[in-house]
Amino acid sequence: MKEVIIDKLEQIEKDNDVTILYAIESGSRAWGHYNDDSDYDIRFIYKHNDLNHYLTINNQSEVIESNDGLLDIVGWDIKKALYLHYKSNPNLREWINSPIKYVTDDEDIFRDLPDFNKGVLKHHYYGLAYRHYKKYLKGKEEFNLKYVKKMLYTIRCTLAWNVLDNDSYPSMNLDELLEENDLSKDIKDNIIKLRDSYSTLEITLNEEERILLYDWIVDSLEKMKKDNSPVKNKRDINLYNKRFQELVR
Repeated sequence: MKEVIIDKLEQIEKDNDVTILYAIESGSRAWGHYNDDSDYDIRFIYKHNDLNHYLTINNQSEVIESNDGLLDIVGWDIKKALYLHYKSNPNLREWINSPIKYVTDDEDIFRDLPDFNKGVLKHHYYGLAYRHYKKYLKGKEEFNLKYVKKMLYTIRCTLAWNVLDNDSYPSMNLDELLEENDLSKDIKDNIIKLRDSYSTLEITLNEEERILLYDWIVDSLEKMKKDNSPVKNKRDINLYNKRFQELVR
């Protein structure tokens, strides 16, 4: 499949007159909880080969997208990627730390730029966890594979928040995240059981185990809410402008 993905990325380069600087797998395959029905979430950063693209007074598209049902592909222009790095965007940080790479970052895109702001990341992860909980978990009776998937995502965001709260940066892979968290054996075992249920397409958690995880999520969200003050992202935008200019030239 990797060769198919590389061919697709090369075709995108030709069709859009761009150079892909970095490409990775995001989503469930990189997180370590996917199944045979999972698509490939391919994400990349690119720059236009013609400098004139960046010298226009009208706004230009900063996203390239393609989805054939199996390959879900999204690319961000280097300008957008650098701005999101400036904003400490958690999705971009996960791209950077993905364990599955299709095009390596030979340009060292984010060289000499400050690391991601942990406070901003915490604020983001709380928002992601709470929105998923409220939309997909709260008050839902049916415990199906969709519910399992959304619960896994909520849990992953919660685990990432906990690591940040301990002044460290979270891993992307679920198994590594579990090791980075101080969890009771019951909670850890049930998260692994939840992950395995999604991977095998066979739900093995009983109602008691599901309720235990649900209550842990609710308690965690309450803790996160108390420490959810927006954080000012104090950064020098000129560092990012300089890096952008270096890359597009």
